[in-house]
Amino acid sequence: MSRLAIAIAATALLPFAAAAQEKTSHSDYLRTVTVRKPLHAFSQVVGARHFVGFFVVANDGCAVTVVDATVGGDLLAGAPRKQKFVLPAGGRTEIKADHGKALGVGCSADANEITVAVLEPDAAASASN
Repeated sequence: MSRLAIAIAATALLPFAAAAQEKTSHSDYLRTVTVRKPLHAFSQVVGARHFVGFFVVANDGCAVTVVDATVGGDLLAGAPRKQKFVLPAGGRTEIKADHGKALGVGCSADANEITVAVLEPDAAASASN
């Protein structure tokens, strides 16, 4: 194969290589997962948004309170907003952040803990669009 053909082939594969590098590894994803008991606070940064919250058990579910704000370095770049919602036992939801990212919140089957994780968009799906 000529050097020109190799260079053309390598150039054609660059977008796929970039998408593969952007994809979050499984170990990096697991570092974002936290499990919390009632009234034990969580703090997660998702893109440019910082989420802080907690939950209490209510009506066989998880009553979650989340405060989030856009951050720029160590400073708030906008007014914080407070959200309250109840997840049924075994339920989950996503709170949108930016660039397709979200904060995932799930209530355990017996509503005694929540799981919080940073959700990333699928890089392979993004590359094909």
